[in-house]
Amino acid sequence: MITVRTKSSSNVKEVVRFFNRNFPEAVLKERHSTKLQFQLKSERISLAQVFSKMEQVVEVLGIEEYSVSQTTLDNVFVNFAKKQSDNLEQQQVSPPAGGQSPLQRILSLLKARPANTELSALMSDEPEELESDDDEGLISFEEERVQLSFNTDTLC
Repeated sequence: MITVRTKSSSNVKEVVRFFNRNFPEAVLKERHSTKLQFQLKSERISLAQVFSKMEQVVEVLGIEEYSVSQTTLDNVFVNFAKKQSDNLEQQQVSPPAGGQSPLQRILSLLKARPANTELSALMSDEPEELESDDDEGLISFEEERVQLSFNTDTLC
């Protein structure tokens, strides 16, 4: 984590440009008036290189002070909470696609597809006729019930 405080707000843009050119993997985490906080994502750059580059531009960029530190658990928590808060605000501001809730979108997708399955036939309101030219081997419900009761009587 690199925290930079500039002498005036007019120097802030130049500091951001410097970081973009010299530390392209750096992410601007916070910006308040003349204070900037960057997070370095790369482990390929050493602390010596960071200090060397910063010392070269302190006067040129109007940097009042800067510090380099490791990311603390507190920083991780604050960044995580901020990201969650931003996501929550974004969800509240922008309505879901088509003004539907996620559940409504799923249901509309399911309704849109005609399902030619046995399950859809079972769920339909109209009884489905069996298409068969050969009625041999088919028995009615009553005949099946009689056969089942006969089979259970013989077991006892």
